[in-house]
Amino acid sequence: MPKLKYNIKIMYFCQMKKTIITLIYCMVIKLSYTQCTDPSGLFTTNITHINAQANWTPLSFVDHYKINYRVLGATSWLTLGNIGASDSTRNIPLLQQSTSYEWRIKSYCDSTNLMGSNWSISDTFSTISFIPAQFDPIITNTLASLECNDKTDLFLRITQDENEPDIGSGTIVSNGGMFDIASLNFGDSVGYATLTLGSQTILTTLNVGLIIGQNYAVINSFDSTGSILGFFTVENENPGPGVNIQVLGSPNDGNNYTSGYVSELYFTDLFINPPIAGTLDFFADINSELNDQISITNTFQIICNQATFSNQFSTKKQIIGVFDIFGRKSKIKTGAVQIYKFSDGTIEKKILTK
Repeated sequence: MPKLKYNIKIMYFCQMKKTIITLIYCMVIKLSYTQCTDPSGLFTTNITHINAQANWTPLSFVDHYKINYRVLGATSWLTLGNIGASDSTRNIPLLQQSTSYEWRIKSYCDSTNLMGSNWSISDTFSTISFIPAQFDPIITNTLASLECNDKTDLFLRITQDENEPDIGSGTIVSNGGMFDIASLNFGDSVGYATLTLGSQTILTTLNVGLIIGQNYAVINSFDSTGSILGFFTVENENPGPGVNIQVLGSPNDGNNYTSGYVSELYFTDLFINPPIAGTLDFFADINSELNDQISITNTFQIICNQATFSNQFSTKKQIIGVFDIFGRKSKIKTGAVQIYKFSDGTIEKKILTK
């Protein structure tokens, strides 16, 4: 019996020894890898009422980062992942106004999220109060020609300042002229458009999507990859004269206010001026997503003397921009169709020859 107890003690000792050796081995293996460095140099910039930019000192030999952020004093964290090794900034989105936050960052030395550093020391910041601006979009229309019965280019531009309510819907109608819809076919290019949101500019081409008779057409807007970004309608008033253009609403940005907005539509060789001299008015009725409303009128003087029109403007206007047919800035070229924008607000489509 004593011998049995002795053997049990020997077995227990051997098992403990094996466990200790295993733990030591695991610790050695873990320590044999380089520990990821804790990120440092945290600071916050570009703080608004809804977001802020997190900044840190970039590290070498890391695979990626992860950011935690929360309302100061809260118990749970929100996470921003998929932050590349070469990044040193990240936008923190969807914040509340007039609120204090804290954030921290962690580095990882591989893609498994196992070899991570410690969390950095937290940085804190406070969002500002949101002060909405009055709904006051600026809408301008420009005709490349003011000669009666001319088939001409039509340029529409809508701009908004930061923090104005987003545009929801609207129309622009005229008391004269017409679109040459009868000459269009499916897929025809009728111009181009640019959309500027903050620092981002989107260039699109405008192509005919659907034609319903000689007075109604749906225009599709395509980006550079050929994907449809949206559509709108152009229509001849029936009975005429005059046209009706559907205004594109602001893109869905998750709130009812803009961070700055510029929408430009260029219709090339699509609008026909009235056949007689006189005033041509474009009336814009625009509604915001918050049910604000604004009405704006742009007036042109249509004339039936091309020589008088040319002499009136030839000494006053200067070229302020040259664009290709997709709305991209370009140098003046020969043998290519280009759009010239002048200081008096007019635009012309030209092909220069040697």
